[in-house]
Amino acid sequence: MKVKVLLAIVPLVAAATAMACGFAGGLARLGLGPDNAVAIDAHGAFMICGFFGTLIALERAVAGGRLADFLAPAFGAAGVILTHAGLAEAAASAYGLSALMLTGLTLLAAIRQPEPFTILMAGAAAIFTYGCVLWIRGETAADVAYLWLGFLVLTVLAERLELSRLRAHSPAALGLLGLFLAVFVGALITGEPWQHGSAALGGSLIAAALWFLLRDVAVVTIRQRGLARFSAVCLMTGYGWLIVAGSSLIALPPGEAMFGHDMAVHAIGLGFVLSMVMAHAPIILPAIVGLKVRYQPALYGPVLVLQAGVAARMSGDILESDLVRQVSAVLTVTAVVLYLAILVVTRLADLLAERRRRPSPAL
Repeated sequence: MKVKVLLAIVPLVAAATAMACGFAGGLARLGLGPDNAVAIDAHGAFMICGFFGTLIALERAVAGGRLADFLAPAFGAAGVILTHAGLAEAAASAYGLSALMLTGLTLLAAIRQPEPFTILMAGAAAIFTYGCVLWIRGETAADVAYLWLGFLVLTVLAERLELSRLRAHSPAALGLLGLFLAVFVGALITGEPWQHGSAALGGSLIAAALWFLLRDVAVVTIRQRGLARFSAVCLMTGYGWLIVAGSSLIALPPGEAMFGHDMAVHAIGLGFVLSMVMAHAPIILPAIVGLKVRYQPALYGPVLVLQAGVAARMSGDILESDLVRQVSAVLTVTAVVLYLAILVVTRLADLLAERRRRPSPAL
């Protein structure tokens, strides 16, 4: 057990470092931080491959439980180190190996438990691997960004499908979702949104988001209290941003309007993915690192700040205002820092309370 904890710590620290570097690069791009060429150029790679890719690989490794499974997040951590060192080609290879191993882990899970959500997770990892292979072969990070984002979207939807199994989706409903996601994957593989427009990609995103808005267990849990309602609010908001992203892809194809690209990427990466992270973190953190965290109503604060930040990003793109984009970046980083701070402070308060309740040793 101690060995596995140690194997989890390094990728976790690397993922946290990647997130910090990714945010630093995003701020620097908008003139709000030091002009760090590596962080600016690798902004997307840090956030998607280094942060999310490594964390998802770590989650799968912990679920698998075998020591060999931890090679997937270990290569992700190596990619973060190599990216930070400015060794882009070596970093791409490390991320590619991590993605390939993650694909292997999820395929094994799908073979052992052939359920829609396990198959979808395996497909998500394969899309990630495909994007990394294209990157290794010379495509730019921007060229493969939608493949990487597709990996995140499919992974999150697979996890929601798993958690919503209690709603007993009918074969017809699952078949309809499968059709939407098949169109989504097909659009990514054929080069959308950079080629052939982006109607299929945007339309399938909207359709999948609407499916989950109607059928996710959050439809029920939003009527409850505490963590259940908080998670449901985050989930519903995330699906809303996925609809915004799909609409943006249709109305403003990235191949024709660069600010359409910026809107779609941030609606997915910040609005959808980060909202989902905030919904799941109190559940995932204990599972990955054994860190017990407790829900606090104060967590709604960072969620609201995040939504304001993403909305500001959309507005800044439409208005072509660097100032509004800068406000958006500050709000987004503030939301993440506040969210983590609340979890940490709450945990420290719980530890202090537990210590005070312990009986004093007999003299």
